[in-house]
Amino acid sequence: MTIRTQRDMFERELQKLYHAEVEILDLHGDLSEAAASEEISDLFRGHKEDTVAQIHRIESIFELIGEEPTERGSPIMEGLLAEKDEFVAEVADDDLRDLDAISIGMINERLEITLLDRLILLARELDLPEEVVQQFTENRDEAQAALDRMQTFVAETRSSG
Repeated sequence: MTIRTQRDMFERELQKLYHAEVEILDLHGDLSEAAASEEISDLFRGHKEDTVAQIHRIESIFELIGEEPTERGSPIMEGLLAEKDEFVAEVADDDLRDLDAISIGMINERLEITLLDRLILLARELDLPEEVVQQFTENRDEAQAALDRMQTFVAETRSSG
């Protein structure tokens, strides 16, 4: 796909975000299973409902702009999935497993926030319906809340260790 316009860029980024969210369902499931502590496992398991709601919002955005929901892979997301696979295969220590799971989760949320910030900017530049911006903003707020929960866990772990 050759990007010639802001609309082309918007559609590409929307497809990448859609793909990322679909992958995140599996990623969080894998991180939940790989976590050593129940607390970390629950943190990822509990985010599933948010992720499903985020996917539905993205699908409604496709509908609002008159496009079919289409996924587009991203080398960044594929790298994160590869990092998760490496972590699951190599990290044996329980404390390190939890730290690695949280770290991968935080990278994921930051990636998601960055994609959403770009899409919000493009949606406003393209003067798309306010509902599009609202859907992206709701997803961004949920991603930020998930990142905040993970950062809180890391901070509490460091202060108690």
